[in-house]
Amino acid sequence: MARDTLDTLIRLADAEIDTARLTLQKILAEEDAVQAKLNELAAQLEHETSLAAKDPELGRQYGVFIDHVKRKRHKLNAQLDAIRPKVEAARDALAEAFANQKKYEIAKQNRNATAAAEGKRIEGLILDELGLNAFRRSK
Repeated sequence: MARDTLDTLIRLADAEIDTARLTLQKILAEEDAVQAKLNELAAQLEHETSLAAKDPELGRQYGVFIDHVKRKRHKLNAQLDAIRPKVEAARDALAEAFANQKKYEIAKQNRNATAAAEGKRIEGLILDELGLNAFRRSK
């Protein structure tokens, strides 16, 4: 029964690891999306800057565009700052799930080793008894 319990705990730990991995993947995907938006904004800023340098008409509206970029960049950086603690928490949860699984696996290995040693001990006792009985019969 104890063996079944450890197998069940190992399967539950596997499920916990899968859940933690999925959670981490979702959060990392969210972080990547925000970072991609920041990169896109930087590329757009560079493009608009080169256009404004070439055309004086666009230069007049460039200030409005810069204000928009600053607000958007600030908003995206705030989103990144909010996501990063979630990433760390998800990584910690995944590490803890792995540690729990390892504990159960080690306990199972120890239990199996103990059972094997006990089986060998009993087998040795039986063989000793058989040997003694054979010796007694021969006399």
